[in-house]
Amino acid sequence: MFEFIAFIFKICFATFFGAIINYSFNSDEINNEKIIYSSFISLFSCSLVSMSLQFPDQIVGVVAGASVITAIGTTLYLSKDSDTNSRLIVIFSAVIGMIVATGLIFQAIAFTFIIIIIKKYSNTILDSLKIEEVEEN
Repeated sequence: MFEFIAFIFKICFATFFGAIINYSFNSDEINNEKIIYSSFISLFSCSLVSMSLQFPDQIVGVVAGASVITAIGTTLYLSKDSDTNSRLIVIFSAVIGMIVATGLIFQAIAFTFIIIIIKKYSNTILDSLKIEEVEEN
């Protein structure tokens, strides 16, 4: 019974973190479709890895590895028509789901926070790194 309650908490956390990673904090337009898609990917990867960790100790490594490969492969296949930015966000959503599935909630919170900060300030950071050529006469 305790494992079932822990599984429910993992699913809830993964869905929340998957949704918040694709939420746009600085614009008035919210794309609900992308938010739901990202949360479903995180939910899928979390449930896949969580269920694979329930196997006996002798084969848990093989099954968990196969579920990680399956989660990443499915995510890449589903996002093959997306642009690079959306594809990276969906892949990070799957990774957050897998982190939550292993029980590392605080690490998932930190990873989500870092991705949100990078996503918010990526244009500013890239513009500051741009090298401008100076013409010499």
